[in-house]
Amino acid sequence: EPYMVTSTGFKNGTPSSLKGGAESCDFIQPIREDQATSHEDEESDSGDNDIEDPDFIPPSHDLDTSDLSDSGPSDDDQPAPQAKRPTQEKKSTARLTTWKMVDLNNPPLPEYQHSPPDFVGTPFEYFSRYFSPEVIKHITYQTNLYATQKDVNTTFTTTEDEMLNFLAILIYMGIAELPSIDDYWAMDTRVPQVANLMSSKRFRLMRRLVHFNDNTQIPGTVDRFFKIRPLFSFLNTVFRKEPQTPKQSVDEVMVAYKGKTAGNLRQYIKNKPDKWGFKLFARASEDGFIHDMVLYQGKTTLEAHGVPLMPIQKTLGATSQIVSVLVSTMSLSTTTAIFADNFFTSLELVRYLKDKNCRYTGTARDNRIGKPPLKSIKEMEKKAVPRGTYSYVTSDDGILALRWKDNKTVTLLSTDIGVEPMSSVHRYCSETKQKEEVSCPAVIKSYNSSMGGIDKSDMLVHLYRSPMKSKRWYMRLFAYAIDVSLTNAWVIYKRDCKALGVDGLSLKNFRIQVFRSASTRRPVMSRPRRSSAFQKGHILRSNILCRVCKVHLCLNADRNCFIKYHDAVA
Repeated sequence: EPYMVTSTGFKNGTPSSLKGGAESCDFIQPIREDQATSHEDEESDSGDNDIEDPDFIPPSHDLDTSDLSDSGPSDDDQPAPQAKRPTQEKKSTARLTTWKMVDLNNPPLPEYQHSPPDFVGTPFEYFSRYFSPEVIKHITYQTNLYATQKDVNTTFTTTEDEMLNFLAILIYMGIAELPSIDDYWAMDTRVPQVANLMSSKRFRLMRRLVHFNDNTQIPGTVDRFFKIRPLFSFLNTVFRKEPQTPKQSVDEVMVAYKGKTAGNLRQYIKNKPDKWGFKLFARASEDGFIHDMVLYQGKTTLEAHGVPLMPIQKTLGATSQIVSVLVSTMSLSTTTAIFADNFFTSLELVRYLKDKNCRYTGTARDNRIGKPPLKSIKEMEKKAVPRGTYSYVTSDDGILALRWKDNKTVTLLSTDIGVEPMSSVHRYCSETKQKEEVSCPAVIKSYNSSMGGIDKSDMLVHLYRSPMKSKRWYMRLFAYAIDVSLTNAWVIYKRDCKALGVDGLSLKNFRIQVFRSASTRRPVMSRPRRSSAFQKGHILRSNILCRVCKVHLCLNADRNCFIKYHDAVA
């Protein structure tokens, strides 16, 4: 028989439920700076449409949400309309579990102690931890390479200083937002911080050509985010190195995108502020620091992420695999508790993490908790059952299953905190027309207070967003990479300020200081002059062209590349 203890439940609402629920080769036109257009990029930017990979969407995979769910999508998580449901692989036989009405009694996790630095650095130094000189060099090189791939005779070349200036402009535009890009240079609305740093034509040309990966490496890849993958790989590597708080949350992130060129990489989640866009799965600390991100692309999501699955992980459901991969990149899993909603939670996941000495608390769907003897949801939702009523049992290996009635009935699994000590929350009663106290188990309060890391990061990113309207779908992800680097840098900056007992800058002023430091580099002319010497990271070409091969080759007193090249080709 199920066990039930009645009392009379929640912190400002119920726990989070499911929240998120052509390749062609066209005629190549030479690139000249005077070709920079005067309209918004979403209308005129041809992007990659005139070279090998227009938008690079490899052979389409099914992108139904059930591809990342143990039990199919709910009403709150809608896939793109064209998606089809894939066939689910057969899972291994479930372990036999016995349940008893006993509570968890785990010692509390250690409090997070931030190691104070010797001094607080400049905002630009914090930002450069993530958007490092290495990242700037990579983007500069790939941009020059991309310009050459579009037109072998191009006169375009950029430098790392100019790329940093371009980045600075995007950062400032996120604070001083204007309706149109033209407005920053227009006479009546001119913004000198932007207009004095780079000409309008040069900025548009930079935005048209900025690139992140080598198009010649596309054939054979399964990564549908190939165009932007190096940038996120850089960021994930450095984000994982930062100190993590003992309580980590896993949730979905939506990067807004309403364009059509991304195909079914664009997802729809009804309950997100940005309902259309790219879906990411992320792990964050309580204060909003994103430590790891997985770009969702259907069946190849984890393969492209680059963190191999162990055999035991492959037995988990697809959404549980996401959590297991994000947990595998943590530095201190044995002193950490993971919090996630019912999109991810399953009994198998909780058991897998417990075997790794990692605690877990999450809301759960009724068909993914192993059939513990709890009072049924149908019974709990009867009007005669008062709010605050709960039922709980614990498995033979220490997994708590709890069902609690608030405005709705919610089910949780936990290996972290139990039912005791009980507390209370205030709820409005329609009959008495006033707020009343409702009893609340400890695990409910813990979940509510610890689940907000991703939401806090989303809030900070949405305060000041770098503008990036373009037909090249991955440019919106580039803008998100800038913004999440800035917010992560600010979170660490605030940790250091608190540890040293000093007042810190607001996120807006922090962003302004990053802009000022990044834009103090020597501004470049609209047509940067090419050096006569080769510089690492820049694509420099001889002005001598082989009429047959259409390749620029050196031919002077010091070098004769014609013989070497044609001998190699022969």
